[in-house]
Amino acid sequence: MTAGQPSNGGFAEYRPGVDRQSVDVRVRAAKEADLDACAELIVSRTGGSAADRRTRLLADLEDPERYIAVAEVGGQVVGYGGVIRHDVSPGDPPNTAPSGYYLIGLIVAPEWRRHGIGDLLTEDRLRWIADRADAAYTFVNLGNGAILDLHQRFRFTELTRDFTFPRAPLQPGTCVLLRAGLTGQ
Repeated sequence: MTAGQPSNGGFAEYRPGVDRQSVDVRVRAAKEADLDACAELIVSRTGGSAADRRTRLLADLEDPERYIAVAEVGGQVVGYGGVIRHDVSPGDPPNTAPSGYYLIGLIVAPEWRRHGIGDLLTEDRLRWIADRADAAYTFVNLGNGAILDLHQRFRFTELTRDFTFPRAPLQPGTCVLLRAGLTGQ
């Protein structure tokens, strides 16, 4: 653990049953002008360079198989979530996560948590995927109870805990691969 990082791995404090506070939130597709704020949100949780994150986000923004959603309150970006397309390659291990669209990187600024912003970002990203596929995937750290509950509300079900995902530093037994069908939404 580094100085300034919470002991819970950087995840939101898990407080089930806490009432949500109402706030006027706008969720929309990200624009290039949003990328600095998104990069800052990411590095506030994961560390690293905001400039490097912004460069990667710009590449995501330009890729038609990727999507970035932002949540804003009063014109300020307070949340971010992404979608990527993953395709299994012939040389991948047999337990590689299946091809499809994946929800990734849901981050809400700490002062804006418990306002339903994560749900709104998830709804938006699932709508985007539903225009392209009949299922959505994600993988979640088992220590992140808040995000596990969020995905359960969106009818994600467990596929396996024995999987790999290219370029993701997953520790065996720490994550779960989830899938949600999108037909009929």
